[in-house]
Amino acid sequence: MTMSHGCIVENFSNLISLSEHEKALLAHFEKDARAVRRHESLWHFREPTQTLYTLQEGWAYAYKISLMGEMKVVEIFTPGDIIGLRDFTFGRHLTDVRMMTDGTVCAFPYRYILEACQQSRALSAAFFATASRDQALMTERVTNLMHCSARMKIAHFIIEMYLRLKHTHPEMGLRFEFPMNQKLMASLLGLTSVHVSRMLGELTREGMVKKQRRTLEILDYERLYREAQFDETYIQLDLTHMLEVDPNDSEAPMG
Repeated sequence: MTMSHGCIVENFSNLISLSEHEKALLAHFEKDARAVRRHESLWHFREPTQTLYTLQEGWAYAYKISLMGEMKVVEIFTPGDIIGLRDFTFGRHLTDVRMMTDGTVCAFPYRYILEACQQSRALSAAFFATASRDQALMTERVTNLMHCSARMKIAHFIIEMYLRLKHTHPEMGLRFEFPMNQKLMASLLGLTSVHVSRMLGELTREGMVKKQRRTLEILDYERLYREAQFDETYIQLDLTHMLEVDPNDSEAPMG
């Protein structure tokens, strides 16, 4: 799954109307694309925060190593995502980040964000909204970990990933790339690999999903959505209120 334009331009264009100048500012973020391999690390926990990445192709994940030496997956990245935005105000990275698949990334220094925000109110809103959505995703996942059954967790995660991918690829159908193995899903959702396998088997036998190697097909979206008890509030961004300018405010920043 690839972007027809720069991935960050594609991502932000689905949030807000961008001028040609704003698109040019974002394109600067993606001038140094490079291929990366499956399992390649983008950075390690506690390394100095110097760069972020835009993910043009492939999937990646963030993880931490527990005191017992176990890997705990905490975040998934798909094409169009900005990797490292949450670390922006910290001096060191909060997690390790590794590629789940082969892919293409673009590295850029943090100062590019500040420069873009200084020149565009709309881009400031888009970056702020993206960081807020990332936090909302984490909050929702923690809530699910504490209160949902294994079956509901898996159904919820599938719907979430589908809607995230659909955001940057509106034409995408119900069959899509899904390279996560059971071990990674188990780590992210607080389950065992055996439990993930059993629940995916149930959803398959009941005609809701079909998983084949690196792809997943949702066969009965409405039923799976109900099974997940999904609420799209946390995933549907709305920047309208952030860009409204009070006509009486002479100090309102210019976009």
